[in-house]
Amino acid sequence: MGFMDAIKSLFSPASGAARRNARAYVVDGARLVDEKTGRRLAPRDQVQMLNALARVVKQEGLDLQAVFESDRPLREVEHGGEYNGIKVFFAPDNEQLVALALKLCKGAGAALVSSGVTMESRATEAGIPVLCSATFRKAFLQGGLPGGDRGGQGGGDRGDRGDRNRRRDRDRRRDRGGNGSGPRPLREDQAPAAEAASGRSEAAVGASPPPQEDNSAVRNLIDLVE
Repeated sequence: MGFMDAIKSLFSPASGAARRNARAYVVDGARLVDEKTGRRLAPRDQVQMLNALARVVKQEGLDLQAVFESDRPLREVEHGGEYNGIKVFFAPDNEQLVALALKLCKGAGAALVSSGVTMESRATEAGIPVLCSATFRKAFLQGGLPGGDRGGQGGGDRGDRGDRNRRRDRDRRRDRGGNGSGPRPLREDQAPAAEAASGRSEAAVGASPPPQEDNSAVRNLIDLVE
């Protein structure tokens, strides 16, 4: 509850938001994953994000609505439908996404969770409390983001390191000759020496003395003269 006590100041009478619901939030889903660009999430990532937010709803008792930039709803939930306790909405572009998020915030007396510059600015102008995506993520979604948390938390780094280690091991096995089915390939620094050795071998073959000619005919001539 420490986190909740800290953010209740967003809804204090001094902020002009006394009538707002301190546990209601409209979440800009893409910004939770990628704060800087808020690029579109693939349908699979949207579902994973909704599952992570559903755990927050269950554990913290928050009232969450999620908005995504997408040309079509998910198969799992339609526009304006409910997914595991979360109302889900979709907008085809960023301008309509901003307008939709502000409308939902006003209708539900909710705070906005986003790091989008335009969305934050317009929400502030409209008197809507704004909670940074990073703050919300650190409080509720550590290790629960799609793609291993591209927002910079720990899970994705471990996954990336594992992938790099596996690729490095494969490269080492290739350098050692793979599975033994063929000769080990020459490194670039070995190639000139190999070519030079090959050239010396060919030169040696060319310099070898020619085979002795059959001199039986010469001996026959000498016999005839004698």
